[in-house]
Amino acid sequence: MKHRLGLIIGMVLCLLLLPFAAVSGTLALKAYINPSQVATVFGIGPLIVMSDSMYPEFAKNDLLFVKKADAENLQKNEIIAYYDHRGTVVTHRIIRWETDESGARLYITKGDANNVQDQNPVPAAKVVGRVVRVIPGGGKTMRYISQPMVTVMLLAAPLALFYGGRALYRNLDNRKKKREEAVTRPEEAQTEQE
Repeated sequence: MKHRLGLIIGMVLCLLLLPFAAVSGTLALKAYINPSQVATVFGIGPLIVMSDSMYPEFAKNDLLFVKKADAENLQKNEIIAYYDHRGTVVTHRIIRWETDESGARLYITKGDANNVQDQNPVPAAKVVGRVVRVIPGGGKTMRYISQPMVTVMLLAAPLALFYGGRALYRNLDNRKKKREEAVTRPEEAQTEQE
């Protein structure tokens, strides 16, 4: 019974870790293949805050989740992530929007902790998405998880738990059978002698 409980616990851990490992692995692979783009899974991507320009809404080392959005329909006061003129991802609040000569939207943004608005308007084409979730301090954990060796371990751990648990269960089951056989053999030997 104890052995089965261990196998069940291993299977549950495997089921819990496998999706997490798959998402982490996918994000790591996408980031490796195209480091200049925000890696996403199902249209949602994690970002680590690198400055306090949006304090107190979020702070350095917080983890943000940004969801792809229709960039033409964003509204005032929404917090968006976008590529600035250098290709760096910036996450600031929309304070208003304008249109250019062609009628395309240009977002005027500002960090909550900044005294002035951002110098360059943000074209809708440069918008990554809107911030949908903030995890305070989660950026530190994300940095750790995104290290290649940790990602490999996260991918390998569910498989090791599952197959290792099965192998351990079979090994313990074989030992039990051998003990039972050893107990029944002396009785058989006595009956043959009589």
